[in-house]
Amino acid sequence: LEESKEIDPTPAHGAMRELAEEANLSLPLGAFTPVGTLSFTFEDRVGEKMVVHLFHVDVSFEEDVVTTSITDDYGLLQGGDDTTTVSEHGNSIAMTTRGVSIIDPNSIEGCDEIIPRWFSWSEIPLHQMFADDSVWLTYFLSQSAVRDGDRSNTATPIKMNGWFHFAPGGDDGNKIEHYFLDT
Repeated sequence: LEESKEIDPTPAHGAMRELAEEANLSLPLGAFTPVGTLSFTFEDRVGEKMVVHLFHVDVSFEEDVVTTSITDDYGLLQGGDDTTTVSEHGNSIAMTTRGVSIIDPNSIEGCDEIIPRWFSWSEIPLHQMFADDSVWLTYFLSQSAVRDGDRSNTATPIKMNGWFHFAPGGDDGNKIEHYFLDT
């Protein structure tokens, strides 16, 4: 998120902060694997470009996870594959030796920006989302689903870079004029 450059030292710090603020999930910085960027341009906003950094996190859901806390100078969680952490909000996260973040599903909370809901693959409400999500998100999730059976961490997360150019009309139009996706 380009706006976070002023408050976060790296895009991964921004992703970590946003996840904590919007879903009450605090993961250590080492859990975020960069997998690409998406750039957005807009026909009616010449010269404006939005860049979104994509990260992959391996997670497993288990109830009643008990953990301890380690923070860095920014008050953010950090750690490697053998670290156990918990956020200041009390949600439960742990890093295992396999690099999988263990999350208590009961700790996930929304905020004024989102209400967390679980969907099966076929029920994701793409019609209520930005038009680009039906392109990149469905591809990313389909490739991740192929990997889910391999918890040995030998599979590399897919990487993608893309560009989407939106027609005039902003959120009301929500129409892609051109796009390119490199995976």
